[in-house]
Amino acid sequence: MADIDKKEIWEIYNERPGLFQISLTASQNPPAQQIKHRMIASGKLIRCFPEGFTHRATQNLLGVLYFYNGQFYQAVKTFEKALQLQPDSLTAMANIAFVYQRMKQNTKVTKYQARLAEVKENDQERKGIALAEQAFAFLFDCYMEKDALERNKLPKELFVQSLKMLENCEHHQTMITEIKYWLGQVYLRLFSSCHRRKDMEDIEREYYMKGVKELVEITKIDHSNVKLYIRREVISTSWAFLGLFLIRRGSILDESGNYKRKTIDQMDEKIKALLQDLELVQYLDDPEKCFQIGLEQASTSVTDSEKSCEPRIATELLIRYAIFLKTEERWEEALKELNEALEIDNTEANWFALTVKAEVLDNLGRIDEAIEDRKRAISWNTTSRDICDLAKAYQKKYMSCEDKNSEIAEEFLLNASDCFTRAVQLLRQEKRPEIHCAQGIFLREIGEIKEAIECFKRAVEVDTATKSRISFRHLFESLLFYYRESLDSEKGKIMHEMAYFYDVTSRKHGELTKETEQFLTEYEEEMATLTAYFQHYRQQPSLYSNGKTMSDIITSVVKEDDIEKWRVTVEEKEKYFRSQEETKLAKKKKEVLCSRCKGPVIERQLSVFPDPLEKPRSLKYPYDFYVIFSPTDRDWVCHILLETLEVSYGYKGAIAERDIRPGSTDIYQRVNLIQNCSKILVILSQKFEGNPECDYELSHALKRKHEENLENVLIPILRNVDGLHQSLRTITFLDAVDDCDWNKLINALESKP
Repeated sequence: MADIDKKEIWEIYNERPGLFQISLTASQNPPAQQIKHRMIASGKLIRCFPEGFTHRATQNLLGVLYFYNGQFYQAVKTFEKALQLQPDSLTAMANIAFVYQRMKQNTKVTKYQARLAEVKENDQERKGIALAEQAFAFLFDCYMEKDALERNKLPKELFVQSLKMLENCEHHQTMITEIKYWLGQVYLRLFSSCHRRKDMEDIEREYYMKGVKELVEITKIDHSNVKLYIRREVISTSWAFLGLFLIRRGSILDESGNYKRKTIDQMDEKIKALLQDLELVQYLDDPEKCFQIGLEQASTSVTDSEKSCEPRIATELLIRYAIFLKTEERWEEALKELNEALEIDNTEANWFALTVKAEVLDNLGRIDEAIEDRKRAISWNTTSRDICDLAKAYQKKYMSCEDKNSEIAEEFLLNASDCFTRAVQLLRQEKRPEIHCAQGIFLREIGEIKEAIECFKRAVEVDTATKSRISFRHLFESLLFYYRESLDSEKGKIMHEMAYFYDVTSRKHGELTKETEQFLTEYEEEMATLTAYFQHYRQQPSLYSNGKTMSDIITSVVKEDDIEKWRVTVEEKEKYFRSQEETKLAKKKKEVLCSRCKGPVIERQLSVFPDPLEKPRSLKYPYDFYVIFSPTDRDWVCHILLETLEVSYGYKGAIAERDIRPGSTDIYQRVNLIQNCSKILVILSQKFEGNPECDYELSHALKRKHEENLENVLIPILRNVDGLHQSLRTITFLDAVDDCDWNKLINALESKP
């Protein structure tokens, strides 16, 4: 395994053609409806590309989709057809061997594996084609749960390496053109995934420049001397994707604090120099020309027989042109192009046109029509984004009702709630914070503030777009509002949460100047209380960010004219926190006697942890899980883990700090909790190993695992890349370094010990 880790990822796929489907089918298979939609889309691609690289690569992909769907016979027949088109296809041979292996046809497996073994080490041409076919398969595969940036890096690397292997194959120039066409689209996807992320400016520029170069090279091909499908499907559409690159100049903050598109002069100097070298500056000022050139080339027929060919290229160009018009807020024009696209092809293969049309109708205020189009699109291909957009449409209908208690309003409310829930469930491990935010905004609007906060927490947790603070802004505004409206008995816990998320986000993004200014305008008193909380409880140097305390960071945003008043307010709030502590200390010193037995009364202190549930979901144990963690992970356990498992999923957990009875012997109670839970969660970070309490609890957890022969009782959760404990290295852990896979954790909790 160590040798594999040292290799470039493309080298692994170069050595093993067909690893595409092996690596994916070992994971969770995609939903059946997504497979069906991909099959229909693949069929359309095969018709649009009647020959060449894309046709053969799509045949292989279609065979894999049949395999996903459990149709082994159809998969074999499809791979056999791919071998008829290209008898020496490494990908088709590897794929068919894999399917026969699943069907236990070992004789045929041996036959195809022998053919694979005959490939010479220096056969760069066949290996280059195989790499490109695998890149194409990853580009169109159903397994979409990875982060968009990470998901597209692999096909990019495979396409790049395949082009290096094929660069001296002059008889494959048409194939190379097609590969560059798909590579240009991959670069556009990667570039689009970078713009909201922190410290990605150089990589973003690289993707932009490389993508533009690949597409420009294609547009310069003399379209009168190429086959019809290359002119229609590749050259003309390359103009459209080039136009989508050119409209993305980037954005900057204006004087009012809003983002606006950069002018040509404000663009990156290296990008401007490249566009000048490629003679693209004329299109930069008017990107619409790119789409018009593409449409003109696509509609030009050389012979009468070409006029009856598959019209998909016009459809694709019309959709991309509509996307451009949409970014320019030319909604009526965009709708016209989309209607024309749907007139040409009104089948499931043109699903994307219908989703874009629904979005345009939304912006035109034609909500009822948008709802009908979204419902139809979802019936073709169910995606979390489409269901979320449908939910937002129902939300608009509900909010427009004057009588919120009317029957029609209740109907809209129920539909919106149902769609938001389905959208989140469909996400699985796909990271889409905007969907969690949308559900949170909806719940906040209908008065479910606590549930809204949980949605915003999830959005903050999964948000990989580290330049954006939208998720945090929604969460913190909701916490401030909830703090203002809550009872005094709840304020302590809410304040602790506010401090935690402000601290974590400041360390992740840097000082939250713009957001803090907004919070101070609307929630000045609550922000003063937060500042006093930081001053009183979090003054240790270990809690500083860039050498500053959190209270100093907030105070630095206060306007100079208001600073004296602010300091006085914060001092008053801090006095309140001091008086609270003094009151607690006085209560501890003063023994309160019970009126009946005259014994001391032990009062339960308010904890920042969620209140424990009365009953567990387990029928065998009094607790569903026990958590072993070091003090450094206390906030994560409190605000993320327990809030999710106990509040959202209804499990009854146990932690020593909250659930050990006052007056009992601590170490025995810890052991008792470990013995009386269905699962034991071990939160691993750098501070875990060597912590006496953690080592003690873990030793008893391992003892229970071995003595009772419980295979699945221990669930290690890795919070730090260097946190894996020596004694747990043989147990499969859950990776929660960046984001916790709650579906996997729930499945582990539901499994029998």
